[in-house]
Amino acid sequence: MKIVGTQLARMAILVLLAAFGSAMLVRFSPGALVDERELDPRLSAGTLAAMRAQREAENSLGQGFVRYVRGALHGDLGQSQTNGAAIADLLKNNAAATLKRVVTGLAGAWLLGLALAIPVAAYRRAWVLDTATALFAGLLLSLPAGVLALLCLTFGAPVELVLLLVLTPRIFRYSRNVLAQAYGAPCIDMARARGIGELRILSAYVMRGAAPQLLALLATSLSMAIGSIIPIEAICDAAGLGRLAWQAATARDLPLLLNLTMLIALATTAGMTVAELAARPRLEAAQ
Repeated sequence: MKIVGTQLARMAILVLLAAFGSAMLVRFSPGALVDERELDPRLSAGTLAAMRAQREAENSLGQGFVRYVRGALHGDLGQSQTNGAAIADLLKNNAAATLKRVVTGLAGAWLLGLALAIPVAAYRRAWVLDTATALFAGLLLSLPAGVLALLCLTFGAPVELVLLLVLTPRIFRYSRNVLAQAYGAPCIDMARARGIGELRILSAYVMRGAAPQLLALLATSLSMAIGSIIPIEAICDAAGLGRLAWQAATARDLPLLLNLTMLIALATTAGMTVAELAARPRLEAAQ
């Protein structure tokens, strides 16, 4: 319980630091207090001054940030300056699409990554297979997520495919090493000598022995998926939290950007915490 409490406290601190850092970047960026509505020549000087004062109050790092935290504790996430809607409704309407893409892309990446890693780990002497899969993973790793998103946008491919291509080589490389180590255990040779089938060896010996490392990789890949889906959705112009974050950043919509930053930081730190807790028994046993 002490470890869990420490991890939760660290998560809360990291989320608040991420939100405050994002607020500072937006507040001190060029044109942070400029509203595009000021370009309307019909507005009077008094109206312009009132708009600037309101903008400055909303983007203040002191009272504005404290006011936001106080409202968030009561369920009020504020209003979006650019969308003219409640931020809670915007997050609710866009989170479902992003969550579906993350789950689909992550599941596909794990299936493809393990489908490549298991044969390579089981038949380590098949250097042709090892070389071919290594070249495939290296090619995908050399392509930035933005380039893959542009290619998929050009050919009309779904956003989930971009996320799958981004995550697969990373999952493959780590799982291949973990599974190869598990296949190298003496019990595997003994099981084969007794005539036990490869599927039984995989499920009863290899996957069971590699379960803690794979669980940590799963949590880590979740953090990578969340960090990757934001620019992918923005580039592909797909409805979701990524496009919403891009619109908030370009419009300097601090209340909306603050909520999105905290939400993304919360999901990312949660994945990191699960990964650390999953790897802790292995580290303690090694010590």
